[in-house]
Amino acid sequence: MSNILPYEESGKKSSNQILVFLHGWPDTPELWDKITPAFDKDYFILNITYPNFSEKEKNPKGVDFEEMSRRIKATIDYVNDTKRKVVIVSHDWGSIYGYYIDHLYPKYIHQMIALDVGAKFSLKKFITIFYQLWLVIAFLIGSFIGNYMTQWMVKLLKYQPRWKNKIKSSWNYPYYYIWKKMVKAGFKEEKAILSGYQPSCPIAFAWGTKKPIQFFNTAWVQMLVKNPKNEIHSLKCGHWIPREQSNFVIDLILRRIQEY
Repeated sequence: MSNILPYEESGKKSSNQILVFLHGWPDTPELWDKITPAFDKDYFILNITYPNFSEKEKNPKGVDFEEMSRRIKATIDYVNDTKRKVVIVSHDWGSIYGYYIDHLYPKYIHQMIALDVGAKFSLKKFITIFYQLWLVIAFLIGSFIGNYMTQWMVKLLKYQPRWKNKIKSSWNYPYYYIWKKMVKAGFKEEKAILSGYQPSCPIAFAWGTKKPIQFFNTAWVQMLVKNPKNEIHSLKCGHWIPREQSNFVIDLILRRIQEY
């Protein structure tokens, strides 16, 4: 049980598919509360969160991508007692975790709906470096100073969810671990970020166009279009697609799980 992440389950246990929702930063499972009720009647739902993002588990060092991916899989396996088809619906860092699971355990995921972050993207733009290293520093400092720095950045990003008062610097560890990878890779992004990853499952990828930077590059899109079961969508919204385009996300998930 020590390997199991905090989770919430709901929906129809007799379903042959399990919809696994993975949020990003600075979010909680509440990110999906406009979406999951649409599937409660007919599908089994697993909503996972991460150490420090929940009071159920605290880890001052955070968790790196490989370990988090293994723990997400262990959590799915623990709940998925009837071996339902695994469908991952992810946003932000949750998408990175989903890609890592697919990378480490090919064919484990039946299909993925990934929102706003691709498996290939650039960290070298000034605005990206600024906000991410700010959050890394806040994570390393911790305490009330780190929390203040984190809250300031959330406000700068013009994102004030209901859970804004819960957001802490201890949530920032994905940024620490991605930049740790960058340093070890000699700042070569192709080696630091999911090096050699080739999707083994169909992926529907959607991103918002109304923001200053994109978290994917042309290589990611070119990889996706090679598989006719993949699809890509650009949406007139910002980064937080599950909140801004919930109806689109619901329709996309429903169509995909009925089609494949």
